[in-house]
Amino acid sequence: MSKLFDTSIENLIDCLSRQRTGKRIFAFESLIERRIIRDRGTPIIDGDEAYFFYRNENKKNISIVGDWNNWKPGIDQITPINPKSSFYYCKKEFPIDARLSYRFLEDRENSFNDPMNPNSLQEVFGNNTYLRMPGYKEPEYLEEPKKGIPRGKIIKLQVKGNPDVASREVQIYIPAGLKLRGKLRIIYIHDGAEAITIGKFTNVLDNVYYYEPHSPKIIAVFVPPIDRHGEYLMNPNFADWFAKYLTAQVEKKVKIKSEAKLRSIQGASLGGLCAAYFGLRHSDTFGNIIAQSPSFQIDDGEIVKLVGKNKMLQLRFYLHTGTINDALEGTREMLKVLQRKGYDITYRETNESHNWVNWSGKYAEIIRWAAHL
Repeated sequence: MSKLFDTSIENLIDCLSRQRTGKRIFAFESLIERRIIRDRGTPIIDGDEAYFFYRNENKKNISIVGDWNNWKPGIDQITPINPKSSFYYCKKEFPIDARLSYRFLEDRENSFNDPMNPNSLQEVFGNNTYLRMPGYKEPEYLEEPKKGIPRGKIIKLQVKGNPDVASREVQIYIPAGLKLRGKLRIIYIHDGAEAITIGKFTNVLDNVYYYEPHSPKIIAVFVPPIDRHGEYLMNPNFADWFAKYLTAQVEKKVKIKSEAKLRSIQGASLGGLCAAYFGLRHSDTFGNIIAQSPSFQIDDGEIVKLVGKNKMLQLRFYLHTGTINDALEGTREMLKVLQRKGYDITYRETNESHNWVNWSGKYAEIIRWAAHL
């Protein structure tokens, strides 16, 4: 096929770069725009390559900040295809199954979503556009349950604090149809409010129990921080209050009993560090530890050292991290130490970064894991 009839995005960019007349430039700009419309927005994905485009009429200094460059300006500049054209672009190569968030940055000051990308999502630090590579699999069950699917019940409880730890309101999810009797499975979730509103955790619970009716049901307790850094940075006062008093108040409220082998504790980022610390300090309360993108690097990896030098405890671990500017190094180090000690571990890596979409993508599997399936 001659280049003239080759409509690959790489060829269209090359052809536009070589045009000299306004008419010819306009013609190839139109072909690129048609390709963008055909692909339903930018970036154009071709195999493991992503092509970002921007109409830079005012010749501004535009760069892309995103998960892959750790949101640092100036690394990935959008450059002109042709000096006489307002079409600018940037080509990047990503893992074939990656999912990545990004924004455009103008003159290193004003950031904005990609105007030609219709895909955006509210994340921890704002609303961002995102891309999905061809091998990326959409997370299970995040969507709002369809009409007719039974919804779990949410009970709100004001949990009393103590002189060292503040009181707070927790949200207790009771699965539809679960009979509150006997010893039941229960999972406590750090950053609980965001896990519901951003992570869509209760959507996943409802959908799992509807589409997988044989899955043992688990009560979920969503616990918000009051002083996140102060509480989550391996704070013994917070861990003791949570294990001894918060769990007791919650389980008294819903009139159930549980035990360590049926209790799970989950968290992401600092919450993941906190979950692991809870397990080490209170394995008699929490037998199942779920740490996603955990901040194990804190205090020069002190949590990993503690696991290595302490005796083996009755704990199961679920570890998950993204591979792109996430907690990969520290999580792999923890994995090695846990393996040497002989722990029961489920380990996952995803070609994503440090965000709620990455974490919520594993919620369905975590729910099954916490039910000891």
